[in-house]
Amino acid sequence: MTSLPRRFLLLLTFASLSACGSKDPAAAGDADAEEEPAVKPKALVTIGTVQSDTLTDVLRLSAVSAFPAKDALRATTAGYVLPPSPVVGQQVRAGQTVFTIQTKESRTLHLDKLTGDPRLRFSGIIPIKSARSGVLATVDKLAGDYVQDGEQLGLTYDRSRFGFILDVPVTQLRYVHTGQSCRILLPDGRVLTGRVAEVLATADVSIQTQRYTIRPTGQVPDLPENLAVQVELDRTAPRQASTLPRGAVLTDETQTEFWVMKLLNDSTAVKVPVTVGAQEKDHIEIKAPRFSPHDRILLSGNFGLDDTAAVKVTRPVAAEKE
Repeated sequence: MTSLPRRFLLLLTFASLSACGSKDPAAAGDADAEEEPAVKPKALVTIGTVQSDTLTDVLRLSAVSAFPAKDALRATTAGYVLPPSPVVGQQVRAGQTVFTIQTKESRTLHLDKLTGDPRLRFSGIIPIKSARSGVLATVDKLAGDYVQDGEQLGLTYDRSRFGFILDVPVTQLRYVHTGQSCRILLPDGRVLTGRVAEVLATADVSIQTQRYTIRPTGQVPDLPENLAVQVELDRTAPRQASTLPRGAVLTDETQTEFWVMKLLNDSTAVKVPVTVGAQEKDHIEIKAPRFSPHDRILLSGNFGLDDTAAVKVTRPVAAEKE
């Protein structure tokens, strides 16, 4: 067997060693990427502290506007309604003639035109007058209509007796009493002051509620009947409480668990379970735990953060307002 030259053997050995020691740069880069952990971006948040506010436990219930004092204008005889016909919304005074009826005998004999004989004092024209001042709510008969004795011609209501009907659940009756002040929230945002006037001797069997009347105490705008409003009654006297803005308090889908995100250091926020109390439009009472004025609570950017989340604090809300 012929032996290979020494120089050729040295070249083969060097080539094999180079092939074993070389690595693909792209493969090496992929391996490094898999080993390095992904860095999550920090959430931008604003912070604030608990505030001491004056709160009142409020009972909010639905009510409906009503005119409890109504008068039905009825025909006192059979006959025909004479013009002019009144219109809905017309103001009427006590004793004012609203409808006029001509009896069928008068129309047949034309008694209303026999004015020469003073003995014919009965003309067959019957005025129907309003018993009290108010507003004409309905007009059920028009000029030319034939009506029977006792038939309703229209309906008037007394504006001075305008109020609201409030149905109070029996479980909340201890918080409502006659003479109590309240606030009436209209659908357009206006707020009227009122008081609980009287309790009615009726209750709804199906939903177990007690009915009260609410009377406005100040100037009342022109409101229609059957207008749905909200009535607020104070269940407790004003008291001092620790509160946070509503956006700072987070909750689960069932709203049985509540928590806030507290800043542990300059870049880490932790989840702190809380017990809430009265909830107002913009603030929520924090009953427990008791936070110090120096505890920094996330006010925005806190939604969806996990416990011990990495955050980046922007300018506080108070500083932005300034």
